[in-house]
Amino acid sequence: MRTALSLGSFVVALVAACASPPPPPAAPPEPPPAPKHVETDWSTVPITSAAPPQPPSTGSYEDAIREPEPIGMHDERTQLTDNQLTGPMRGVLVGCRVPSNAKVTIKTAVQNGRAIGVTVDVVFEHPKSMKRIPPATTRYETKLSAKIVACADKAVRAVTWPPSKRRDSFTTAF
Repeated sequence: MRTALSLGSFVVALVAACASPPPPPAAPPEPPPAPKHVETDWSTVPITSAAPPQPPSTGSYEDAIREPEPIGMHDERTQLTDNQLTGPMRGVLVGCRVPSNAKVTIKTAVQNGRAIGVTVDVVFEHPKSMKRIPPATTRYETKLSAKIVACADKAVRAVTWPPSKRRDSFTTAF
């Protein structure tokens, strides 16, 4: 009987040990002490000026693409997609007052998010029944064309594209 009792006591002790809660988790390590604030003597720090922002390019599209761009097998520079190139061009003629009979073609070379070369061409369409264009119309269209070219050129050079060190070029017709 004593054996049964000690075996029963052992079983009870074993069950009680299994039912006890686990020991508490170890305390998290203490954070390192905060660095001490050090005063800087700004009078001894040399003053350097930041590079001024680059003005917009004034080069033509043809000048910008004259030199071939070196491209190697392992060239990992980002190449912009068609949507990334043409998307920003959607509103460039909004303030340029382009008449409905004018076709505007803009050739653009882009690098580092900016236009590095722009060429704008304006052609006026006339009805086929108009065999001879009056000189007054020609003079008016010449002046209007110059205004459209200047306006479109300025608007395109103000546009920014996603940055890419690769030179991309494209043509947009309106």
